[in-house]
Amino acid sequence: MKKFENVAAYIAKASQEAQPILLKLRELIKETLPKCEEKIWYNVPFYFMDDEVVGFAVLKKHVSVGIGPAVMTETERAKLETAGYHTGKGTFQIKFDQKIPAEHLKRLLKAKVKLNQQKRP
Repeated sequence: MKKFENVAAYIAKASQEAQPILLKLRELIKETLPKCEEKIWYNVPFYFMDDEVVGFAVLKKHVSVGIGPAVMTETERAKLETAGYHTGKGTFQIKFDQKIPAEHLKRLLKAKVKLNQQKRP
């Protein structure tokens, strides 16, 4: 497996159909969390503020966004599923033909940063 030096390299090597989603995810994350640190962690893009916040990965037919089970509550999962997204305990999937659930993502990002800040000593 190729090791990626940075997020731009990861996106550049992704399939053509995944790239628009990846670019928009990156933009939304940086827009919502302008002070976040972006890096490759576990060979996928991750963003940190006081701790890990969110990461994403390209799979065969979708992009998986991992934000963790602490903020992906049953209520949040239900909202995303009602909007047509598949969810897991701490993840949601964006199929290549779906739009990014921007408002959901922004809300989850802010909740995760708040949770990270509460954990600080």
